[in-house]
Amino acid sequence: MRTWFLAAVVALGLGCAKVPGGGTGVRTRRIVVTLTYAGPVRPEYVYIVGIRPSAEAAPTTTGPIPVVAPPWGNGFVTGNCTHFVRWDPTQSPTYTLYRFRDSALTTWFDVGAPVNSIDPGSEGRTLRFELDVSQLAATPSEAEGFASVQLNFFSQDRVPQGSSGSKAWDALGNSRLPSEINQYLTIDLRRNGLYTNDRAGGLEPANDVADPSLDLVDWSVEVRVQ
Repeated sequence: MRTWFLAAVVALGLGCAKVPGGGTGVRTRRIVVTLTYAGPVRPEYVYIVGIRPSAEAAPTTTGPIPVVAPPWGNGFVTGNCTHFVRWDPTQSPTYTLYRFRDSALTTWFDVGAPVNSIDPGSEGRTLRFELDVSQLAATPSEAEGFASVQLNFFSQDRVPQGSSGSKAWDALGNSRLPSEINQYLTIDLRRNGLYTNDRAGGLEPANDVADPSLDLVDWSVEVRVQ
């Protein structure tokens, strides 16, 4: 299992989130995730971002990784994961943040919608949403203590269950190589930064899954702190 601790391009001059009126001494921190696929995203497919915030700047435990074979568990993520965002245009809101109830990752509940998101449209290839770090915490003090967040990006044609079946899927790393499938990002939440697939050395390659609507070809994560 490999995690990528990425050096950020300092995001100067980018529109940072504003501190609410009357607030003093409290940071507002946003995470903007942008994912681009080779083909149009399809409403019947499953697009999920696995999320795990941490009080450690460089956590040594495994982050979110894909479930790639039975037994399927929840059918999409294993490792350590506390939250996920799913895009599902058949639901309202179309982007929803969920929190797992248990470390086995078998049950979860709806936390709410990201603070901002973009509709990809009928032939769109890009998903984009923005979370406030406070949405990942039970209390303001817990949110303030987060130093990093681990992320992974999952796309699949179905959510298999039980001990049989299969799925077509993509996630960070080359999904055709067993040695590369358990990769994830660790993003610094303590300062502004822009993290990209190019800057990560092309961590996510194109054409590692046959279906272009599952094939993640580019990603970026922007951290905005004010």
